[in-house]
Amino acid sequence: MGNVHFKSEKMGTSWRSSQWFILVTIAIALFSETFIYGFLVPLFPYMLRERLHLDQARIQELTSLVLAVHGIVSVVSGPIIGHFADKISNRKLPLLFSLFACIFGTGMVAGATSLSVLFTGRVMQGIAGSSVWIIGLATVAGTVGGDNMGKVEGIMMSFLYGGLIGGPCIAGWLLEYVGYWPTWSVPLLLLVFDFIARLAMIENRAVQNFSSESETPSKVDGATRPLLSPREVTPTSYPAENFWRIILTDVRALIAIFVAISANTVGTSFHATLPLHVQEIFGWGSGKSGSLFACLIMPTLVVSPVAGWLRDCFGVRYPASISAVFQAAMLGILGLAGTDLLPWTSAQSGGGALYTGCILAIGAARPFTANVGPVELSSIVREYQEKSPGIFGPEGGMSRVFSLDDVAASLGTVLGPIIGGFLTQHSGYTFMCCTWSALYIVLATLVMCFLGIDHASESDIQDEVA
Repeated sequence: MGNVHFKSEKMGTSWRSSQWFILVTIAIALFSETFIYGFLVPLFPYMLRERLHLDQARIQELTSLVLAVHGIVSVVSGPIIGHFADKISNRKLPLLFSLFACIFGTGMVAGATSLSVLFTGRVMQGIAGSSVWIIGLATVAGTVGGDNMGKVEGIMMSFLYGGLIGGPCIAGWLLEYVGYWPTWSVPLLLLVFDFIARLAMIENRAVQNFSSESETPSKVDGATRPLLSPREVTPTSYPAENFWRIILTDVRALIAIFVAISANTVGTSFHATLPLHVQEIFGWGSGKSGSLFACLIMPTLVVSPVAGWLRDCFGVRYPASISAVFQAAMLGILGLAGTDLLPWTSAQSGGGALYTGCILAIGAARPFTANVGPVELSSIVREYQEKSPGIFGPEGGMSRVFSLDDVAASLGTVLGPIIGGFLTQHSGYTFMCCTWSALYIVLATLVMCFLGIDHASESDIQDEVA
């Protein structure tokens, strides 16, 4: 009976703990979170106007605030989640808890008839999204080797951007043709599918511990087991709290963080400004604005794996800097589309086509800058750990790396809607686009000067933590 019970426990362990299934599960989780985030974008004007009965003059301001809440919560919760995630050996339970928070928060947002309920639901969604980003990408980093991180990161980002495409596009069309509540059946089905995948997953480290515990205490495959486990043998011992002091005083890391903040600021500024802008200038409704988000993110979905492969081959410096210059040019032209400054930019003579073309071009170039943060930060931490093993504690620092990247991305989701909405409201959409264009010129310069260079030597690290 004992052997039958033991075999039943191991049933499905091989495929549930396989690298492909873990990566698929995390990809589904990232897709679900970003799908729901983007799903709300075309719904907010309707929700604020029809369900909460707010004045039209407040729609732009409140849309920016509701979007920004998600980022504010992630900024606060990210370091806390990363700190505790680096202390646990199995990350499956936190992933499940984050899904419950997402389900609960999404239900509150969907049913909200007051601002207090709407904001509370967004807080729950923010915590869930932060958890999936940090714990999910840390799981990916622990599953694949460092040499393949760029390619796998690119694939993960494709799923993430896939959610950002599908969310606003599907929500915009469904709201227009089937109504409010039937529209919400789509994210509900997606969350059920996500729950099944996360429940089935077994993390590699959990499987390794299970297998080792099932062996005899003294022998493994005929060989004598060492007296100390690998975690107990640390070549060099450092206090784990050195992580924040070392990384936050590293110029290369700080530039990577700034790039991540800036790229997300520009990207999320469209969430707060694009639907209202195209409605006012071109007369396009929620369906067409949702399609524009698809135009922004669909090229990113396709190009992300290619961008990851190029980063693995050539580093981040040249692809990211060239992309930043190109996006600066496209953002400048985007600001002209729909204006009467030139004969071929007006809304009547082709400004709509020009606007759509610029959105497509920006979407194709974004992966080369938007994904610099996690790839560069994880590379920096690996270099420190290779040169001084144990420098960030026995579990390493990958969860804290992705919590730092999550904070950077979340700051962008806070700043993007607020700054974008403010600039558009007070100085015009064209001025906002020109501001982002100037920012990308700065990013190109910083990337060329600081990223993709060799990191500190081992003696430098010893001095840093002394």
